Parts: sequence; structure tokens; C-alpha cells
Amino acid sequence: MQLWTEGKTYYTGIRIGMAYASEDYSHEDREVPLGYRILLVREGTGMMQVGDVLYPVVAPGLYCLNDKDKVRFRTSASLKSLSLLFDPSVINDQMTQLLQDHYVGKNGAGTDFQDIWMLEPFIERSSAYYGCMLLDSSAAKYVEEILNEVGSNLTVQPDSYWPCRSRSYLMELLFRIRLLYPRIGYTPSAIPQTGPEAIRPIIEYLHTNYKYKIKLEDLTSRFHVNRTTLNDWFKQSTGHSVISYLCQIRMRIADPMLRNTTLPISEIMEMVGIRDDAHFIRQFRKYSGHSPAEYITKYCTMLS
Repeated sequence: MQLWTEGKTYYTGIRIGMAYASEDYSHEDREVPLGYRILLVREGTGMMQVGDVLYPVVAPGLYCLNDKDKVRFRTSASLKSLSLLFDPSVINDQMTQLLQDHYVGKNGAGTDFQDIWMLEPFIERSSAYYGCMLLDSSAAKYVEEILNEVGSNLTVQPDSYWPCRSRSYLMELLFRIRLLYPRIGYTPSAIPQTGPEAIRPIIEYLHTNYKYKIKLEDLTSRFHVNRTTLNDWFKQSTGHSVISYLCQIRMRIADPMLRNTTLPISEIMEMVGIRDDAHFIRQFRKYSGHSPAEYITKYCTMLS
């Protein structure tokens, strides 16, 4: 994917440092090209490798990537995404230098400082934040609408205002993302990469397909291993049986959704692959010490 869009009818041959794409990742291993990127995963499940660490992909999810993030999608299920790659100079023609100063601890002033502030979700990294934000349905719809507006202007270029209009939409979107950023308590945790080599594909399968009904016999058949050996592997590697580990995955995915979104509990249940209310309440209480409703009341950042 190239880093620019070139003018066709208006400003022929002139390039603006933004590029839009609508992409599907399906049953493939694909590296995401380096660059500053707003990536909205609209549908599906999968895995994302950031450096050497694997994370589950949860939709709807927003990924704020920079030019140092080495990201690869490793999917065994379909993911549908929208992507906007942008050169920071589109925001401010001094941004390349400002980013270099930021990384060595120099702070800008005035509007330069404000521009760096907008990019914090893209440049700040910690053990709990690797660029991923879980979105509720309203926030995801907003991001998708703005990305589609940018995409339409960059692709169709309907009039001579298409470069300015595209940049304005980008600035609006960056500002909204920055306002969402402080509300992110934490995002889906890393997928363990320990234990026998034979267990890793099974762990990755569970992290990718947790939203579907999974039975122990399905796993033994798919991975050609008997029940006893499979459970022994899991207990040695994770401290859980297979089904208990699957439940932990579902609870860890539900946790940040309950903290960081206003999605109905019934919708969160469906997204993590649980259809029975009583089972979800029982398992989440075991996981967190609270029922889902109590957890929302106590911890949901959107309510506070």
C-alpha cells in the first residue's frame, strides 16, 4: 500500500500523504506495512502479532499504529477492516522533526504541542497498551463513517477541495481518537507462547475462535490428540483445563468491553461466545468477584 494519493482530474500528479483501503484478512498471514495508520477492524476474529507478541483481535477494534510498530495479522478466521495510512506531515509540515524531538524528551510549544498531543495514541506504548482500543457500536460507527468520507474523497476526488476536505476529516478523527484514549483501561492481553510446541496451535485456535461453540471432542479431532493428553498439556502450561482456559479467554475479552464500552451485556455475551445469561454471570463473578452489572457500575469509564 503506497503512502500517498495522487491527484487525477484536480491537481493532476500532485500527491497528498494519505491513502485509504478497505481490506479483508482471511485465512492468511499478512504483514502490515510500516507507517502511521488508523486501522478499524469492523468484523471478525483473529490474531495480531506486534513485534514478537501475539494478541487476539477483537471487533470492533481501533488500532493506532506508528512507523515503528512491526505488525502482522495471523488469522484463521475472516477479518474485515478499513485503513487510513497518513504521513504526519499532513498534520503539520514540521511533524517529522517534532516526533523526533518527542522521542528524545523534547517538548514543543503552542500548536506544535497540541499536534503531538493528538498523536499520543499512536506513539505512546506500555505493557497494557499496544495501540489497540476496543470501541462500542456508536464509536465504531462514527470512526467508520469518517474513514469512508476520507476514502470517498481520496478515491473519487469529486472537486478541487478533495485534499483539504480529506485532511479536515483526518484532523477530526485524530482529535476524537485522542479524546477516547484516556478512557482505555486496558486492552486484550497477550496470548501465552509457553508450553509444548504441540499446544501452541491449539491455544491460537481458541484465541481466534472463542466466539463460536467449541467442544473438547472438536479439538481432539482437529488436532489429533486424546482428551487426557490435551488436558494434561493445558494444565502443565496454563494451570487450567482446556474448557476452563477457553472460559478465561472469554472473560478476559468481556472484561475491557464492560470497562470501556456501553454495549449491552447481552451483546457482549454474544461477542464472546456465550448464550446463557446465568452461565455468563456465574463465570464472570468467578473471574472478577462481581456480576457483569456490578462490574459496569463500579468500573465502566464511559459512565464516569
